[in-house]
Amino acid sequence: MTWKIHFGNCAAGLVIGSALAMGAPVLAQTAEQGGTIAASGSGAVLACVTCHGQHGEGMAAAGFPYLAGQGSAYLAAQLAAFASGARNNPVMAPIAKSMNADQIKAVAAYYASLPPVFDAKTLSGHLDTQPPKTATGAWLANRGDWSRDVPACIQCHGPGGVGVGQNFPAIAGQSAAYIKGQLLAWKQQKRDPGPLGLMGEIAQRMDEAQITAVADYFAALPQPAKAAATPVQGAKR
Repeated sequence: MTWKIHFGNCAAGLVIGSALAMGAPVLAQTAEQGGTIAASGSGAVLACVTCHGQHGEGMAAAGFPYLAGQGSAYLAAQLAAFASGARNNPVMAPIAKSMNADQIKAVAAYYASLPPVFDAKTLSGHLDTQPPKTATGAWLANRGDWSRDVPACIQCHGPGGVGVGQNFPAIAGQSAAYIKGQLLAWKQQKRDPGPLGLMGEIAQRMDEAQITAVADYFAALPQPAKAAATPVQGAKR
C-alpha cells in the first residue's frame, strides 16, 4: 500500500483522536498530576524536566526534543512505544517501562497543555512556500519530491511544521539532530513506522542529503532557514 492510500486516511485518524479526547475537567486534573511527575518524578519514574527542560522546551544541543504543545495522544503513544520497544531508545525505555498507564496519560496531558515553544504568528511570517529548488530542505518541506514519491512534510505536519491535531506532531524549531535521528531510524527500520506506516515508507525513499536538509530547515524555523546547497534530484513543480 502506497503513502497515497495511507495519506487518504489521515483525516480519519484525526477524527478518531478527537472523539477519544477526555472531558475538560478530567483533562485539567490529569494534566496537573502529570506536571508533578514531570517536575519531580514519581517512584522509579525520573523527572522529565531533567532532559526536556523546565517548560518542555527540550534541549536542542543534547538532541532532546521539545514536548510542550504536542498532542496528548501522540505523546502517550510514544511513551507506550518506548516501553514496548517499538521505539528503541536506551534512555527512554527504562523510564517508560517504569510508568503505569495513568502516569503516561497524565504526563502526556500535562505537556499537551503547555504552550508551544514557537510563536505561530512569527513563524507564518517567515514561511516561503515557493522556495527555489536549490533550497533543498525548504523544497522538500513545502513541495516534496515526487520523483521519489515523497510528499511535502507540511501535508501532515501543517504549514511550517506547526503540527496537526493529536497525531501529527509539531516539528518547527525541533532539534536538527533529533529530526535527523528519527528520519534515519525510520529509514533503517529501527523505529516502528508509526500510524498508517507513513513515516517508515517516506523516510526510506529519502536519501541522507535530503534528510539532513529537511532537518536543518525545520530546526531553523521560525527564523528564515538558510538555503541548502544540495538540489533535490528530479523534483517536480
